[in-house]
Amino acid sequence: MMRCLLICLCLLLGSPALADIQASVDRTRLVEGETLELTLESGATNRFSSPELGVLEEHFVMQGTRQLSLVSQLNGRSQPITRWVITLMPKRTGYVVIPPIALDEARSEPISLHVLSAEEAARDNNVQMAPVFIDTEMDTETPYVQAQVLMTVRIYHSVSLYDDSNLTGLDIPDTRVESLGAPRQYERVINGVRHGVIEVRYALFPQRSGDLEIPSQLFSATILQPRDASSPFSARTGRLVQVRSPSIRLEVRPIPETYPADAPWIPAKSLTLTQTWQPDPATELVSGESLTRSLSLEADGLSASQLPALGSLDGVPMEGLRQYADQPKLENVIDENGVRGVRQDSAALLVQKAGEFQLPAQTVYWWDTQVDALRQIELEATALNAISSDSFPAGVTPTEAPEASDLVAADMPLLWPWQLATALLSLALAGCLLMLYRMRQRLERLGQPETDEEIFDTVVQGNPLADLQTACRANHPAEARKALESWARQQDPEGLIGVIQRYPELTDALDDLNASLFGQSESHWRGKPLWRAVRMVVQSQKRQAPDESTTLESLYPHV
Repeated sequence: MMRCLLICLCLLLGSPALADIQASVDRTRLVEGETLELTLESGATNRFSSPELGVLEEHFVMQGTRQLSLVSQLNGRSQPITRWVITLMPKRTGYVVIPPIALDEARSEPISLHVLSAEEAARDNNVQMAPVFIDTEMDTETPYVQAQVLMTVRIYHSVSLYDDSNLTGLDIPDTRVESLGAPRQYERVINGVRHGVIEVRYALFPQRSGDLEIPSQLFSATILQPRDASSPFSARTGRLVQVRSPSIRLEVRPIPETYPADAPWIPAKSLTLTQTWQPDPATELVSGESLTRSLSLEADGLSASQLPALGSLDGVPMEGLRQYADQPKLENVIDENGVRGVRQDSAALLVQKAGEFQLPAQTVYWWDTQVDALRQIELEATALNAISSDSFPAGVTPTEAPEASDLVAADMPLLWPWQLATALLSLALAGCLLMLYRMRQRLERLGQPETDEEIFDTVVQGNPLADLQTACRANHPAEARKALESWARQQDPEGLIGVIQRYPELTDALDDLNASLFGQSESHWRGKPLWRAVRMVVQSQKRQAPDESTTLESLYPHV
């Protein structure tokens, strides 16, 4: 009887324990940017109930939640258990408390965490660094409005990463963001462990004063998992890991009250102002001449568009001297140290009359962000001296006027030697070309018959040469071949073979005729080339034949 009472008492005491909600974490000490898993378990029978997780949003970012249904054996009885696994990332460093979480009437116990910054973790030898973590560094947390803020994001990894790593972009309201080149990669040893470092740098230019929050950036990559030691043939797999940089809050200061109200706001680390002249302003000018002045302003920590325009006569009208400004040249030089802007303003100064002109000094006010003080840079005033174009040099009087012949000689342009040589060479070249053209025409007349008329006196029926001419004019290859063979037998006992050997100029025309007859040429045969070649042979024979009328008989009879 006593034993039954004890069992009932244990069951009554054990039931509320199962109905409570139990909270646990996989670790209580971590580095900023890392995540942890919060596990909640409850033996409540209502499977539709869910814990109130809204209390975690104040200090944590919930990156994922999953729910599991399990069965637990207690004192021989099966008890259903519901488990929630929540992935959390702390929003700040230091000591952070996971508050009690309510499930129906039950509440979990609070859990205290210690979140270390990257610097604290690097100095603490007892901290076990995560395989991948991220750190953000700002060169100042209290910048001036429109001044440059250098932001450095470093991703540390002690494991191998695939090439699919990605860092989300940086979009900040009321802030201009400039990327300072491609990411740098190097190595660093932390707590005796070699880490690869991916460093990304930005230049931020806040456009309004007040609190400015730099949002966190998410880094995603696939890490290479080690092989299973128990299975030597197992393949290496990858696991996706995501870490998020901590958000940072900046206090942007307005323009200081001590800064001149009428001067443009120039917050920079350094500033230089230079000028160049063309020609030298110290030389004496003549009225109607102009000279060019270039003012160059270079600022470290500002873009070129933030630099003011500079002019020699801006706001200072000067009689007899006018300014014609050119388009400014803007250039931004970007490196790992930030942005360096260069602005160059050039203007032509036209002297309209004789006299002395005093260009005002150039003064530029700017705020040195490194020492937090007002500074100014100044170019001294420049004097210009111009004389009248009607004045004469010393020793010459107006009565000494030049003679009319001298004026005519002065007005006539000089004939330079190179111009004369060029004209003579051009004439010689034209003469040579004309002679070559005439020589070519003579050679063509010697090599070709003068007309296309018949070269024989009478056209006799059955004459092979006449038949050949008719066939060539009608473009009939078969008849032309037949007439050509008849004519060739009259010229040489061996026929065409002998004629070709004696007169090679017939070779090309005969090849074209044979190609047309035996189907080796797709184009229509034309008889003009063949007739021209035969005609040249006949004329050659006539020139070689001795003139019988001028031949004298021998005075002595043949014995």
